[in-house]
Amino acid sequence: MKLGVFSDIHDQLDHLDRLLRVLGDEHGIDVALFLGDFCSPIPARRLSAFAGTVHCVFGNGDGDRFAMHKIALQPESALRLHGEHAELELGGRRLALTHYPLYGRALARTGDYDAVFSGHTHQRHQERFGDSLWLNPGEILGAMGPPSYAVYDCTRGEAEVLDLLPSA
Repeated sequence: MKLGVFSDIHDQLDHLDRLLRVLGDEHGIDVALFLGDFCSPIPARRLSAFAGTVHCVFGNGDGDRFAMHKIALQPESALRLHGEHAELELGGRRLALTHYPLYGRALARTGDYDAVFSGHTHQRHQERFGDSLWLNPGEILGAMGPPSYAVYDCTRGEAEVLDLLPSA
């Protein structure tokens, strides 16, 4: 099983639309992990139409959470909102999601998870603590570098961070 991992949309809808096409069409991914900072409910509407499931945690830049919950409660919605933190078991792996790297790093250091994913800094980062992977996939926004996302392979327990846009 492969998972799409991304963070920090900040209402950048063109990049988000491209990401959703790439995850489905190029990678065949039907489960994605979003690490917070939708900003407005508009990206939540786009994510709710994903052809699989999108597990989400909130970040510091998420405004109208009530509207996002209403979107997630629609019967056809792909969104699964978990609040500030999520613990999931997917593809035989124990995973933790949080927006904040301070918590992500600490969770990875416990050894309780196969992988921990966090965002917030908009910077790509990958580090191992024993058998636990700690990953920041960068940002969808593209303000502090090229927009990026990650593909986590549950079978191998490894992730690859990828550029969202083709290089010029």
